[in-house]
Amino acid sequence: MPVCLLAATPATAQDAASVEPRNTPGLPAELRPIDDMLTGGLLNDPTDLNWTTYGASFSRELIVDESYPGGGAALRVINSRPGEAYAGGLNIPLLARTDAGDTLTVGFFARTIESAAEDGKGRVFVRFQQNREPYPGFGDTTLQIGPEWNFYEVTTRAERSLRDEGIVALQFGSERQTVEIGQAIVVSGTASVLD
Repeated sequence: MPVCLLAATPATAQDAASVEPRNTPGLPAELRPIDDMLTGGLLNDPTDLNWTTYGASFSRELIVDESYPGGGAALRVINSRPGEAYAGGLNIPLLARTDAGDTLTVGFFARTIESAAEDGKGRVFVRFQQNREPYPGFGDTTLQIGPEWNFYEVTTRAERSLRDEGIVALQFGSERQTVEIGQAIVVSGTASVLD
């Protein structure tokens, strides 16, 4: 279910008049106005939370709540059995190609509802990768997600190109936990979505 989120997130967009318009090659035309507002080149559709999920002990539910940052919606993800991080997760599709050496950043709103971890924080493993065997990727980072809404970012230098079937994998399998993930924005050419 598409949810328009960027317009409700002024902290993630810059004044369009202050940014020289340019478009990410391969990006659908309807996303070009959003691309023009961002410092980096937009690589995903930040208005859509309909991401692929996987994992035997993993489930998700769309929550719509006007008080949620980034447009009033989030996916509530539940991992009921701890194991390997990659045992359950969400895949954010990349709509434009990336090249080896590119600076890539993903930023997303998140909070933890419940976690069996000793510190009570959720654990989200973030990885840029090809979505086909043998799933080569890079930028492996584990984020600790607190109980309050926050905007989390991971930046990496691409070790390889992602020309088709590129994704950002958000993996939750390492802990028994319930985490909410809101609007996500993936960009190239900048170390922060919020710059």
